[in-house]
Amino acid sequence: MFTYLLPLYVGLAGLCVSESVIAQKTAIYQEEPRTWLGSASIGTTRYTGDMNEPGNLAHLRLGASIALSGAYRLSTRVVLRAEAQLYYIYGSHKHTRIDYNNLSFHSLNPDVWAGAQIDLWPANHRTHAHSPYVLAGVGLTHMSPRARYQGKSYDLASLHTEGVDYNRLPLIIRYGVGLPIYSHDRWKLHAEGTYTHVLSDYLDDLSTVYPDFSQMSPLAAALSDRRSEIGLPPNRPGAQRGNSGKNDGYFIISVRGVYVIRNLKDRGLRQQRRVPGR
Repeated sequence: MFTYLLPLYVGLAGLCVSESVIAQKTAIYQEEPRTWLGSASIGTTRYTGDMNEPGNLAHLRLGASIALSGAYRLSTRVVLRAEAQLYYIYGSHKHTRIDYNNLSFHSLNPDVWAGAQIDLWPANHRTHAHSPYVLAGVGLTHMSPRARYQGKSYDLASLHTEGVDYNRLPLIIRYGVGLPIYSHDRWKLHAEGTYTHVLSDYLDDLSTVYPDFSQMSPLAAALSDRRSEIGLPPNRPGAQRGNSGKNDGYFIISVRGVYVIRNLKDRGLRQQRRVPGR
């Protein structure tokens, strides 16, 4: 009987040893103060501005994002973080209450930001292995709104479609929440949702009123007012083109892969391995 059960006992023993090793490795790479982290993320974006309506769930106009970041755990609850990101957004008057204006844009923009991530409970908490967190920070983005016209894509900012030369490198304020959903040795997986408030109303090249078309190039005038493309008369100079009372922004929901680069236990383990005779 023992002979038949021997493979089972060996398998169970191996499983226990394996789990013990995994648990030890997980403990070694726990995020303690003075831990360095690196991460990469992919996500989906949703622009908020004059060419999107908050309650229009049938036309979300989702884009995409990728990001790389570095972080340093300052304490058991505070992580300092810096990130560089590339995000794609787009919007259109189509399927909105002002579809008669017929404007649209798309944009592939970079942004950078730095700030803090604060865990709701300490990273070394005995009963909560995964702590939700909040984050906030400031940074910059470069705005490059474009639109397609007669089969070609044109840079709207350089055409001055509202007759103004706006700042294409505005400040941003980012805030959001996150939740670690998986961890194994050095690797962790986080789900994260953020909103980026852009300190500009020209993320979509749209803010105030229609300009004097006679002072513009034919191409700029055609991209400033596109009503004629759907058979409507053009707007008059000074007519409302956008809502300047509220700045633009964008949501991002992402999945982040986090890697523990180095912590105190890891550093100590490396030093022990270098000692001769051990």
